[in-house]
Amino acid sequence: MHRDIVQRLNVTEHGRGRTPLLMIHGFGCDQTVWSRLVPFLERDYRLILFDLAGFGAADPAAHDPGRHGTPAGHAEDVVALCDALGLEGALMVGHSIGGTIGLMASIARPQAFRKLCLICSSARYLDDPPDYLGGYTPEQLDGLLALMEQNYLDWAGTLSRVALGDALTPSRQHDLQQRFLAVAPEVLRPLARSIFLGDTRHLLERVTVPSTVVQTAFDVIVPLSAAQYLQQHLPESELEVLECAGHYPQLTDPERLARALRTHLTIPSAS
Repeated sequence: MHRDIVQRLNVTEHGRGRTPLLMIHGFGCDQTVWSRLVPFLERDYRLILFDLAGFGAADPAAHDPGRHGTPAGHAEDVVALCDALGLEGALMVGHSIGGTIGLMASIARPQAFRKLCLICSSARYLDDPPDYLGGYTPEQLDGLLALMEQNYLDWAGTLSRVALGDALTPSRQHDLQQRFLAVAPEVLRPLARSIFLGDTRHLLERVTVPSTVVQTAFDVIVPLSAAQYLQQHLPESELEVLECAGHYPQLTDPERLARALRTHLTIPSAS
């Protein structure tokens, strides 16, 4: 992996603190999804933001259709980024599939992190009865993926409304839909299939870095049962349930999310 990965993934740094906090955005977004959260954290931490390959302002040449069609390919980039930045004992915040990508990276480079925080993340979206409830039947996911293939615009509108749930407002829905539409379909479609039909439950026992699972109380994308499974099967893990709705608390309730992060990442409270 080239050491110019810092430039290729459009790394930006914010904040006045010394402890590094690597922030990994989720599916269909880029680092600007953190923009409402950053002001609550920048006093205390060195915030490291970047765009996954194929997203945002990442160098288009950084995207490999085969490798980046799976979360594992993006995790390889995160490992390379940690090496390039010399991260050791850093914190990680990952949203949705960004949390899974961070988990994978921590398995390869456990020394790079001292705490992981997974926001609305899931190890598997498909139900696996009778013992696992991921939130979706095969028929539901087939329908969602078929819509993505047939009508990308309608898919983006549908998923943005579902993801926001009770936190839906016209401006929030428009913002999230535009984020999805900003990513090329040829980038998002194979990754979506890999994410929604994938299963990373077998990786959880290999994670050695302590973690916190942060989950909104009303998230249609990731039900509480999936968050509870994640916490129960990650060593040295705890669960924080936020009394708010939707899959994107960094957009809809950043102050509440920041309070949880300060608690679990030992970020000093503002005076």
